[in-house]
Amino acid sequence: MSSKILKSVACFIASAIFSNYAAFAQPFSLSGVSDLYRVFEDGYKLSVTSDTIKVFGLRGETISGQLAINAKTKLTDVVAVVSPLIKKGNAAAFPLKNIEWNFVGSVFLPTNAPNQTSDNIERPAPARFPDYLMNERQINIEKGKLQSVWLTIKIPEDAPAGTYYGTIAINTAQGRQSMPIVLKVYPLTIPSERHLKIAVRFVVNNFDKYHGIKEKYSDEWFTMLAKYAENMVEHRQNVMQASFSTIGITRTGQGDLQFDFTRFDQIVQVFLKTGKFDFIETGYGMTKFGEDDWFSTVIELSDFTVKDSSTGEAVTLKGSDVVPYLLPAFERHLREKGWLEKTLLSVRNEPSVHNSENYKELSDYFHTLAPDLKQFESIETTEFGGLNIPGPKLDHLATWYEKFKEAQDNGTEVCYYIVGIYQGSRFPDKTIDLPIMDSRIMPWLNYKYNLSGIKHWGWNSWTDDPFNEVGQHLGDGWHVYPIKNGILNSLRWEQMRNGIQDYECFWMLENRIRILKDSLGSRFSWIDPRQRSVEITGEAVKNFAERTNDPAVLYKAKEQVINEILKFNDSPEVYVQTNPAAGSELTAGSSIEVYGWTEPGTKITVNRKELPVSENGLFLEQFSLSARNNKIIVTAFKGDKSKEIVREFIVR
Repeated sequence: MSSKILKSVACFIASAIFSNYAAFAQPFSLSGVSDLYRVFEDGYKLSVTSDTIKVFGLRGETISGQLAINAKTKLTDVVAVVSPLIKKGNAAAFPLKNIEWNFVGSVFLPTNAPNQTSDNIERPAPARFPDYLMNERQINIEKGKLQSVWLTIKIPEDAPAGTYYGTIAINTAQGRQSMPIVLKVYPLTIPSERHLKIAVRFVVNNFDKYHGIKEKYSDEWFTMLAKYAENMVEHRQNVMQASFSTIGITRTGQGDLQFDFTRFDQIVQVFLKTGKFDFIETGYGMTKFGEDDWFSTVIELSDFTVKDSSTGEAVTLKGSDVVPYLLPAFERHLREKGWLEKTLLSVRNEPSVHNSENYKELSDYFHTLAPDLKQFESIETTEFGGLNIPGPKLDHLATWYEKFKEAQDNGTEVCYYIVGIYQGSRFPDKTIDLPIMDSRIMPWLNYKYNLSGIKHWGWNSWTDDPFNEVGQHLGDGWHVYPIKNGILNSLRWEQMRNGIQDYECFWMLENRIRILKDSLGSRFSWIDPRQRSVEITGEAVKNFAERTNDPAVLYKAKEQVINEILKFNDSPEVYVQTNPAAGSELTAGSSIEVYGWTEPGTKITVNRKELPVSENGLFLEQFSLSARNNKIIVTAFKGDKSKEIVREFIVR
């Protein structure tokens, strides 16, 4: 072998050794990680990573990204620095204020949720679970630990569509590394209005303990309440709560009752001032269970504390002496304020079948006293009488779905209720030991089953120290964490918002189809505006219990619905609907009915067979499929343009 070749080989080997040594010698490494994975400190089951943070969204959306720092040695003075996101050619840039980052903090779970199976939980406890977005802007990372950095990107409503590029750099006393960020902004704007009722249970009697605010209803107290409201709005909550206990009741010398709604109104105004709260939930405390609490067969009116104007003392009156006057006065007040249509009344939280007769009697009684006030309730029974909007727990809804579907078909609006450890296994839930995919997927269930909202406990029912003591509910009592001057978000809270935004994408496609249907008249009454979006949800959600845990599957489905919205009005315009719906399981030889509309002058083929198109654009045909040929492929041709629509089935 010549000396020249030997020298080249030696240089190559030396270069490889140096490269390997350099990589090994790096004090830390960076990896892009899907925002639907938790990055555990010990690296538990972290297998899917990338060298770039790639994200996408609509104008007006808030989206999440994630970076993992792997410390090969102890890292000190660790901070993140995010660059502006700039379109190619510097055509446009995001303001830096729209790009936030936080280290992710972990909390210790001594045990797993008692009703979950081992394949549902994210990992066995005891363990530390990443959950909250830290307030610290600089930290240290121990050798051998992984640390997540969470990105929150608020896409401006006026952002030009296209691909934006930037970086996130991790600076430490031991060195600096950076990772690319690629953001694709689609030319669509998410609706500012909310199309789901999202009601989170929160409490306001703990401001002293967690925020150091001693005087209730002080200016400082209302300032903190406004921070709560703003955080909820940012996470697309739109049902606020105002307690009946804030209504002042006075008994006059003549024995009449007077009601002061001042404090109630002040609290409501804080939330309505955001411009994004659509509903007021109230009424809790007017009734109570009997001696056995939830297990009691009796539900009755609560007693009320009333101020006696003659003595100035507080006296206790029976509910039967107060409610007949309070509810009509409350309804009149809401009508005067213009809030009647916004208000949702609770009769008794979580009635069950053993006290359902009492519940229905009280519900009817309340309707008699305040006939125009809608009732909205978390329930644990199918016996709910004249309740306007029942909200069964998710596991109950799945078990008793046919009964609730019957109520839906008869015009009843149905939501569902989430309450951590009291929910059955297999279903999406929000204890800290479950995948954060569960929080993301819940609004997909809303769309799939045409459910109008979610009630969930709770937002801030904290233990004395939620960072170090999760309590018996394993964190499902809160979605945020307290600090003196405000609150910190959790991964579960971020993903719930992201899932609600996904719902709006499904609604946008439905709205496009509804507009088309309305323009075509009764001849096209067969068009179901919801069907296509429901089909796409099926890519990630098979039913109440079966859903994907793969972020790629969820994001592929979301991009599918976005692309179908964008292409919907492209020429040649064509709409296709099948019976049964795409994704259905069929036996070989089963017949698929294909219904369609297209604009005049368009040629249509289905599975290569040309179909006649009527003057009004209608085409119809029936096809048989097999395990090998399991697709309906519709191709539309007009001039030099074409469009292909594919519907796939599972054929056994």
